[in-house]
Amino acid sequence: MSKSNKGDKSLVGLAGEYHVLAQLAERGLIGALTLGHTKGVDILVANPLTGTVRKIEVKTTRSKPGKASLFGEGRFFAWPLSAKHEKPLPGSSFFCFVWLPGAGIIPRFFVVPAAKVAEYVQWEHQHWLKSRKRVLTLDNAMRQFRIAEADPDGFENNWDVFA
Repeated sequence: MSKSNKGDKSLVGLAGEYHVLAQLAERGLIGALTLGHTKGVDILVANPLTGTVRKIEVKTTRSKPGKASLFGEGRFFAWPLSAKHEKPLPGSSFFCFVWLPGAGIIPRFFVVPAAKVAEYVQWEHQHWLKSRKRVLTLDNAMRQFRIAEADPDGFENNWDVFA
């Protein structure tokens, strides 16, 4: 990959989706990309043993874990979201947050129910609003979903939710 398109967000996002498809296939699950034709759904996943179909929204980052003192000690992975993510899609939907550290390094996958993401994003934004030191900072639609590097909630490789 040339340096000019290495950081292209659409390519990073597509790489994350293909990595998720590979993980699903390794587990005997059938994944299909929606290719952007379904709002809020990147992959439909079917379990051929149970007949269940679930929706996955994939969010991918290359950013290393960083500190977020406002949200506790330690280091956090973070994925940008927006205000629309405060309301989960109806039905059985999930997010798969992917950390792609670089070519040749195994990604990390965090599978989180969409309802938990919505709950966190609402809390995170309210916490941020209450802690603002400068009143001049305007509210906006930007949100973040953070997962502690140690993953105390057990979201990493949580593929069993599709069993």
